[in-house]
Amino acid sequence: MRLLDELEVVVREKRLSAARAILYLAQGVFGECETESDVLRWSRYNCFLLYQTGTFAVFLELLNMEIANSQACSKALRKPALSLADSTELRVFLSVMYLLVENIRQQLPEDDTEWKTQRETFRSELAFPCNGEEPFAHLIFTMVTKFCSGHSPHFPMKKVLLLLWKVLLFTLGGFSELQSAKEQKRAEVGLPPLSEDCIQVVKNMKATAPPSYGIELGEPQKRGRRSRKDSLDLYNEKDPFKSEESTGAEEEETEDSENMMDTESDIQERDLMSQPLSALRSNMERVYFPKGLPWAPKVRYGNYCIIVSEKNVSVDL
Repeated sequence: MRLLDELEVVVREKRLSAARAILYLAQGVFGECETESDVLRWSRYNCFLLYQTGTFAVFLELLNMEIANSQACSKALRKPALSLADSTELRVFLSVMYLLVENIRQQLPEDDTEWKTQRETFRSELAFPCNGEEPFAHLIFTMVTKFCSGHSPHFPMKKVLLLLWKVLLFTLGGFSELQSAKEQKRAEVGLPPLSEDCIQVVKNMKATAPPSYGIELGEPQKRGRRSRKDSLDLYNEKDPFKSEESTGAEEEETEDSENMMDTESDIQERDLMSQPLSALRSNMERVYFPKGLPWAPKVRYGNYCIIVSEKNVSVDL
């Protein structure tokens, strides 16, 4: 509570020192622990304790103040190169909020009833803020927009995106929560349960690449010849005993060879373009195109009504 009181002082150095001390508590007081498991255990315990004392709300106000700090934005815009010192406060605030969200979000079997209640309360506060305020995820998206537009180049985007990822997982859930929500909604309206999970089917699919057409088939060979010339040039640049006369002679030879290679590649490209479509198709016989989607379609076959010449005709499919 004394550290939270110091976060409200006017002096920036004292406020930053108190925020770093709270960050040390949220990180599990690693300087006083001997094993990694102890650090994780105390980090989780301290995060629940900090949430009980209203730490997240205080850091949310500090984060809003830093986002609206026009002086820091203008100072960052005038600098030719930014450093970590330009976003020290933001990085400390985002780190504390990230640890609170991540530790409270995780569910463990040994959690007591009080921690479970706090988890649900915290989730509702992040997803449905009261007093007409915007959701917390909307605030983080605003930071991303300001950074991409160039108005706030000092924002630490990696920490912002990590916090946004965990907030969305906490409030909306992952793929498993999505599947359970779909099954629940289908049961409420009387629909049969889903026969399969599309996400699990997609996880087992192999990655495919689009086939090459036309001139693209000749580009790798052309690149291979050019890369050999580039490697020779690199070797010649590193040779300290090379004379200027030999350099000029070899430059003429390389130019002639390059012209010859360009001519050969142009001939190959013309040959590829002049090939009939059947020959190109024979080169792509190794590409496998599936006949349909790997999961069952959601369309139910039955009697459909088709309008033909302004008359309704019933057709069985």
